Amino acid sequence: MDEEGEESWEFEVETEPVATEEDRSATDSEPVDTPTGADPGREPDSGADRGPARRPNASRHWTGVTAALAVISALSAIAIVAIHGATTPALGAAILAAGFVAIAGSSRVTEIDLVGLLADGWAEHRRYVGFSAGLFAFGGLVGATLFAAGIDLTELFFELIMEELGEGELDEGGPTGEFELSASFFIFQNTPPFLVSIAGAITLGLLTTLIMVVNGVLIGNIMFAVGVETGVGVIIALIAPHGIFELPALFIAAGVGFRLVYRAGQRLAGSRGTLFTREYVLRTAVLVVFGWLVLVLAAFVEAYLTIPIAELFFPEQAG
Repeated sequence: MDEEGEESWEFEVETEPVATEEDRSATDSEPVDTPTGADPGREPDSGADRGPARRPNASRHWTGVTAALAVISALSAIAIVAIHGATTPALGAAILAAGFVAIAGSSRVTEIDLVGLLADGWAEHRRYVGFSAGLFAFGGLVGATLFAAGIDLTELFFELIMEELGEGELDEGGPTGEFELSASFFIFQNTPPFLVSIAGAITLGLLTTLIMVVNGVLIGNIMFAVGVETGVGVIIALIAPHGIFELPALFIAAGVGFRLVYRAGQRLAGSRGTLFTREYVLRTAVLVVFGWLVLVLAAFVEAYLTIPIAELFFPEQAG
């Protein structure tokens, strides 16, 4: 009772402590409990489908990769003008360089982190890309074995190339004949296998496997056949400049196809509720576009720079 005879009441208001930055960091690092009845081995199949975790500093790594590819594309444009005086393909290579720059700097100028999506896409597909490279290497061993057994596929390969070129283009020849094998030619030649390697998932990966192995057989056989006549150095100089871009691009496409087959198998087995999610489509699309851009870079190098590079190191054999 107070002095005026009125009863007073004191209320204690409980307040929740304000979480500090350290508390939030500790909470974020704690594992999330699996809901009752959920399968712990089941991969996320909804909006939380982030795929396998990316490796530390993955974004920084892929930023460096795309920036390096931008520099190589820009240098290729300069070299095309300096060697051939061809401004149109040089402009194409410069535009390609701008594309790589856009990927590398997307997170700084837009809300879309393309490098992050690329890192996530690679984290999900890297094992399947490695499997694709293994199939190609196996095909290369088969091709080398065939050559050792007396089977030379070089003539067959050049016959296929002649059919692709067509008699009309071959008849033009002349000192400008080298421009007939333009970047556009190689882009149109290599894009179908790139896309089919992805679509091969429809055949449960059989078509994708066939493409990887057959390409390996041809490359392995031709490398040994030509290398015996001209030397290993020449064949490396003729394949390496564009091959270091073209082959990884094809492996990426095949890896996407194999991963899709695996996800479909999970869906059928019941360990995955949804085959396609928004996150999966986004990160896979970015990886596919990146792979195709690398394939385009390989086309510019193969059309305009491979022969000059080989002639630089082996003027007599490659000339």
